[in-house]
Parts: sequence; structure tokens; C-alpha cells
Amino acid sequence: MKKAVWGATLAVLAGAAVIFAVRNPVVESAPSQVEVSERTAHVLHGKIEAIKKAEKAAGQRAPERVEVSDAELESYVLYELREDIPARVDSIDVQLTPGSVAANTKITFGNSPTNNPLIDVLISGTHRLFVKGKLQARGGQAKFSLQEARVDGIPVPLILIETLIDKYVKPKYPDVNLDEPFVMPWGIKDLTITSGKATIVY
Repeated sequence: MKKAVWGATLAVLAGAAVIFAVRNPVVESAPSQVEVSERTAHVLHGKIEAIKKAEKAAGQRAPERVEVSDAELESYVLYELREDIPARVDSIDVQLTPGSVAANTKITFGNSPTNNPLIDVLISGTHRLFVKGKLQARGGQAKFSLQEARVDGIPVPLILIETLIDKYVKPKYPDVNLDEPFVMPWGIKDLTITSGKATIVY
């Protein structure tokens, strides 16, 4: 899950990226107008736990589906993943559009040099980071294709994003690779992104 969230939102640096599900009847559903909050993060956490439980269930079962909103993803990054992201995410705007996911974040990096002066300037202090890519997930396999990346509004080459991933993501998630398909976690079969939501089949 964390790999999917990081990959998808680059998380997102983030994401990841991404992812989730409601199966247990005690899991509360998010209202249609969802606000970014710790409570909303807990709702998504409950969906994720339900997917994990479904994966461990013995025997055959019919596929189930659940929807996840962009506000739930924003809440999850801000409240549930803050200890796992090695930079401080001050704000995040996740944008789900058909087949694509984008994250516009305000993020503060610590001072830890990379021995590349240009990159060191870009990944120290507080910056606006925008990342957008296509996410395809079918039959339990997913692929994230980076389309656009900007730092403080300036387009940046893929090499910078790869450096960010090498420095901040791979130490915790060594298998993350933007160029390679990855296995969806917890038995997730399909993920379809439409405007404002992702639909997960598991």
C-alpha cells in the first residue's frame, strides 16, 4: 500500500500511492462532501484495514469494490503517513482525473546535501512540488507513468524526480521504480480513476 501511495502521488513523494476498501460493516463511510481532516484519514485507514482482512479471508469470495475520494487521500497523507514521509508535507492537493493522479504539495525538506549543488538548492527548504502521471491497474498489476513535474512552478527534468526518489523514498521502499510495473498490494485486482475518485476492486 505504501509503495502504491508513494508511486501514485509521488508521494507523494506520496503516494503509492496508491489502494483501499470498505468490507467490514463497522467501518464508517465517508460522507459525499468529504473534508480534509484526521477523521477522514481514519475512514480511509478503515477501508485499507478491511482490504487487508479480505485478502486474508479463506475460501472463494465475490469481488468487492469501494470508492476513495481525493480528500481521503489528502487526509491520509497529512495525518496517517506523516511519520513515513522523510520531509514535512505542509499541504497537499490530490487531483484525480480520468486515468491520472496528480499531487500539488507544499513540502519542507531538511538540509542533507546530495553533492549536486543544483539539486541541493531545489531540495532544501520549503518548495511547491507538483507531480502528475497516469496510473493503470488491471489484474493485480499497476504501472505509474510520470507525465509532468514542477518545482515552484518551474518544469523539472525526470532526473530530479529520480534523485528525490533515490534520496527520500528508496531508503524505506527499495523496490520503488517509476519505470517498472508493480504488484498491487493486498489482493487488489483493479483500480479505475475518474474525476474526484478512485474505484478499487478487490
